[in-house]
Amino acid sequence: MKIVFTSLAYPELNLREVVERVKMFGFDGLELRVADDGKHLKPELPISKEAIDVLSSIDVSDIAGYAKFSSPDEKERIRNEKLLENLIKIANILDAMGVRVYGGEPLDELGIKRIANSLNKMAKFAEEYSVKILIETHDSLARKSNLAKLLKEIDKEIGFVYDPANVIFAGDSHEDVYPLISNRIFQVHVKDFIVINGKRVFTEPGKGIVPLERIVKDLKLAGYNYYISVEWERMWHPELESGDVILPKYISYLRKLI
Repeated sequence: MKIVFTSLAYPELNLREVVERVKMFGFDGLELRVADDGKHLKPELPISKEAIDVLSSIDVSDIAGYAKFSSPDEKERIRNEKLLENLIKIANILDAMGVRVYGGEPLDELGIKRIANSLNKMAKFAEEYSVKILIETHDSLARKSNLAKLLKEIDKEIGFVYDPANVIFAGDSHEDVYPLISNRIFQVHVKDFIVINGKRVFTEPGKGIVPLERIVKDLKLAGYNYYISVEWERMWHPELESGDVILPKYISYLRKLI
């Protein structure tokens, strides 16, 4: 297993500074968020030579994009398919394994079919670029019932970013969801949290309610040899302590488990 972290941890740093942290703290690579706000890379081509040079010194596990496909608006779905095309090309240029996508909301029966239709079509495009499409267990797709429906519709080439913290906060458990998608997981998001007044409060590893030891044990038993990504979401939660403080704690904790 390779341990990476998401660039969400460092909204205050530029791309070169984030890459320096990968090396400084002994991570195996970086999960690179690519979004319209341009922090740390926009989903646009061509990519600057500077960005390519900076990222060529590390392993980019995947491109964390924001394409989603459940909308009943066909123009919106087509726009997201075009976005995913760009993200796939970026992943190929950076030699990243895959591109993270969301399902989107609302997630009714028709929404699931819309997601599947778009992703099945895009899977063929991704294969041409040697890139995997990875659906994150996020929002309604953190629920076992919705994942089970989606699995009946999507091609076998489509994989998953498994986020057990999202699953637990949605009301299911690792034991509920992991067996359902275990043979299609190519990245695992790792974060720990407690719940205060109905909201997640993120913690150091092992200090919350996410069974990280059990999760890593199950991954090892399955022979999992892909990526574990520490998802410290300081981009969305600026009150969290610096990545410089928390990331060394997470990598130390995870190294002992794997």
